[in-house]
Amino acid sequence: MNDDGVKAAKMFVGLFFATLFIYITGYGGCMAYQRRGGPWAVTQDKQPDGTPLMKIEHHRVLGGTPVTLTFPGEAAPARFTNAPYQRVFSMPNTNIFPYGPVLFLDTTILPGSVAFDVFGHIVEILPRTLMLDGREIPWVPGTNITVPTTGKIPPEQRPKRKEK
Repeated sequence: MNDDGVKAAKMFVGLFFATLFIYITGYGGCMAYQRRGGPWAVTQDKQPDGTPLMKIEHHRVLGGTPVTLTFPGEAAPARFTNAPYQRVFSMPNTNIFPYGPVLFLDTTILPGSVAFDVFGHIVEILPRTLMLDGREIPWVPGTNITVPTTGKIPPEQRPKRKEK
């Protein structure tokens, strides 16, 4: 191999490692930016009298103190056990909760947005506010919200989750 071939090979290897370094650094930076807000944690449970409840937690938005939604007049599904069911929304997944399906999930940049159909009520969790049946409720850590059985969105007006 002549000197020109050695120089070309060294240049190729140098460019390869420089490109690899830039790619890994850039990808890591993008992932850190997307995950810096932290995920929502939603726990579905029931009170001792059987009233379903849903706790929404986020370390930055709510400061570690959950907002609780209770659904008096509703019944937890028979398949719901005595243990709370918690889901942390850090990755795009579309699991169905015991109290209803996940209608929308965007966790591209955390905390993201999550929407549920819970006993006929549309609950939307957004970083700036909580939406309950289209009404905006400001985030106040430690709030206990009682969701009445009236005011549900009719079935024909509820958004449907698209099956894949």
